[in-house]
Amino acid sequence: MKKQHILISVSLIIILAAPVPASAFEGFRGSTWGDLRGELPEDGEENLILQGWIRQGADWFRWGNTTLNTYMTLRYKWDSESYDWNNTIGPGVGISLETYSEKGLVASWGVEYIWERFYESDRSDQKVMIFMGWYGWWDLKRR
Repeated sequence: MKKQHILISVSLIIILAAPVPASAFEGFRGSTWGDLRGELPEDGEENLILQGWIRQGADWFRWGNTTLNTYMTLRYKWDSESYDWNNTIGPGVGISLETYSEKGLVASWGVEYIWERFYESDRSDQKVMIFMGWYGWWDLKRR
C-alpha cells in the first residue's frame, strides 16, 4: 500500500512541477476554506475548534464550465481541548475535475494525497482521499 501512495505522490508532484509555458494553463485558481466554532457540551466544558485548508492549483484544460485542476494544499485543525484527532496540520497534493455554473452550483470530483502531522501525540499519518464535493448558493431576490 505504501508503494501506491509513493507512486501517486510522485506522479502528482511531477505533474505540478512540470515546466510548461504559462500560456498552456487555463488559470491559476487558489481557494481557502475555514470554520471556527465553539462546542458547548452538557458538562459545560467549551471546546473551541478551528479547521480549514488553503489550496493553490493550476487549471490545465477547460471543457465548457469544467476544468482539470492539479493543486497543492495545506490542511489544518486545532481545538482548545487538545484532542489528538483535532490537532493536525499537513500538506497534500491533488487532482480534480471542477464544474462551475453562473446559476450557483460548483461540483468537484478528485483524488488527494495528504500527509497529516498530529502535533499533540507527535505522530504522522498519510492517506489517499477520493472525494466528491459541492457548493451552492442562491439569491431569492434575483431571477
